[in-house]
Amino acid sequence: MTQLSDNSLVETPEEKEAFERISREQQIDAMAAVIRTCPTNSSTGIATLLHEAGCSMKNPIVRK
Repeated sequence: MTQLSDNSLVETPEEKEAFERISREQQIDAMAAVIRTCPTNSSTGIATLLHEAGCSMKNPIVRK
């Protein structure tokens, strides 16, 4: 069995962009699946379900 060198783990900017895009799309799909289970269209109800599913915001900006 051949071991990969550290150099083989370097990704191109295009690969990094593609991986980030795929990860973002997967996260959005997962959140959408949670939202579809919400029995209400209430933004608070949806936010509660997302929070209970483990979603959080790093630096929330709240405007009222």
